[in-house]
Amino acid sequence: MNLINKIVTGLTLVLFTLSLTNLSRADAHSDRLDKIESQVQDALIKMKGLEKKTKDMPSIKSGPGLKIKKGKNEVKVGGRIHFDLGLHDPDPALTCEVASVEGGSCFTDGTNFRRLRLGVSGKYDNSYYYKVQYDAGASAKQQNITSSDSDAHNDIFSVDEAFLGYKLGKNTTVSIGKQKIPVSFAESTSSNDLTFIERAPSVDIMTDHSIGPKRMSAQLRNWDKKMGYLVETAVHGAGDTFTTESAHEQVGYTGRAVYAPILQKNHVLHLGYWHDITEIDQRGTMSTTTGDATVEWDYRIGLNVSDEKGVDADFKSTRGLTDMQHYGTEIAYLNGPFWTAGEWLWGQINRDILGSDDTNTNTSYEANAGYVEAGFTINGQRRYTIKKGGWKRPKVKNPVEKGGNGVMEIGVRHTRISLNGMADKETGSMNAKGSQYSTDLMFNWQLNNNNLIKVNYIM
Repeated sequence: MNLINKIVTGLTLVLFTLSLTNLSRADAHSDRLDKIESQVQDALIKMKGLEKKTKDMPSIKSGPGLKIKKGKNEVKVGGRIHFDLGLHDPDPALTCEVASVEGGSCFTDGTNFRRLRLGVSGKYDNSYYYKVQYDAGASAKQQNITSSDSDAHNDIFSVDEAFLGYKLGKNTTVSIGKQKIPVSFAESTSSNDLTFIERAPSVDIMTDHSIGPKRMSAQLRNWDKKMGYLVETAVHGAGDTFTTESAHEQVGYTGRAVYAPILQKNHVLHLGYWHDITEIDQRGTMSTTTGDATVEWDYRIGLNVSDEKGVDADFKSTRGLTDMQHYGTEIAYLNGPFWTAGEWLWGQINRDILGSDDTNTNTSYEANAGYVEAGFTINGQRRYTIKKGGWKRPKVKNPVEKGGNGVMEIGVRHTRISLNGMADKETGSMNAKGSQYSTDLMFNWQLNNNNLIKVNYIM
C-alpha cells in the first residue's frame, strides 16, 4: 500500500512539474509573440513613412527629353530637330534673279535645319498649363544684316510659342500668349505629325504670312470625344513678341468648328470649317499711309530649302488696306491603314480708294487654293485627335533598333493655288503671279516613336 502511495505521489509530482514547465514555456512564447507583433507594427509605421516620402519625391523620366513630375505638378523639357536636304531640277517657266548664276534654275539646292526647337512645358495644380518654346532653325524669323553685303541674312532665335492656359472644365480651356490660332486641319496638325515634309502650299499661302498661324491671342476651346465635336475661338494680334508698334497692330477674330460623325480608334470621319476676319487699320491717305508689310499671299513649293516662291502677292506698297477675310472647309477620313484629307481655302483683302490721286481702282483682291491627299500606312495606322482636330503620327510597336521594321507610309498629294482673278486686276501697285499646281509623292519611314525619315518628290 505504501509502495502504491509512493508511486502515485511520484507521478503527481512529475505531472505538476511538467505543468509548471509548460506554463513557463507558454509565458515565454507569449512574450515572443508580443515582441514580434510590436516589431511588425514598427515596421509598418516605417513603411508608411517611407511610402509618404516616396510620394513626395519627384519622379524623373529621361530620353529623349526630360519629364519631372511631383503630385499635381509636371515639367517637360523637349524640342524637335527637322533637318532638310533639297534638290531641284531647273524650271524654265520661272524667271528670277538667281537663275543667271544657277544655270537657269530659280530653285536652289541646299540643306538647313528646318526646325531647331527647344522648349519647356508643364502644368500645375491640375488647372494651369504652360509652354515656352524657342526656335533657331530656318522657320525662325530672319533679319537683314546692316553690312556691306545687303543680301546677307542671319538666323536668329525666335519665340515660337509662349502661353499660359487654364482648365475651366474637363474639356474646356482658356489660354493667352503667342500660340496657334484655330485655322485649318493641316495647321492644327503638329509639324511632327504631318503626312508630308511640309504642309500643302495652298494652306501656307493663305495662313502663314497673312494671319499666322501663331499669333499673340486669347483663346477659348471646348471639345467632347463622346459627342465628337470641337469648337475653338480666338482674338488675336500680330505674330511678333518683342517689337514696339509704329502703327496700330492688327486685330483679328477667328473661329473653328469641327464635327466627327464617325469617331473610333480605327475609323474616323472629320468635317470642319474655320473663318478669320482681321482688321488691317491702314486706311490713311495717299501721302501718309503705305501698305502693311505683314500682308502677303506667297509661300514655297512644299520644301523650304529654296526661298523661291511660285506664286507671290505682295501688299507692301498697297495703300488703304482695311481688312481681310480668310476661311476654309476641311474633310478627313481614316479607315484602318488608309487615310485621306482635303481642304479648300479662300481669301479676300479689302481696301479703300484714297481720293482722286489714287490710281489703284481695286477695292478688293481675291484668291483661292486647296489640296487633296491620300495614303496608306504599313505596320501601323495613322491616328486622329478630336482635342486638336488633326492627325497624329502612327505609333511604332516594332522599332528598328529592336529588330523590327518600324512603320512606313506611302502617299500622294495634289495642290492648286489661283491668284488669276487678282492678277487680271493688277495695276502696278503690287506684284501677283498667276497660278501654281503641284503633285507630291511621299515615302515615310518611322524608325521608332522619335525618329522619322521622309522622302518627297514634288512635281
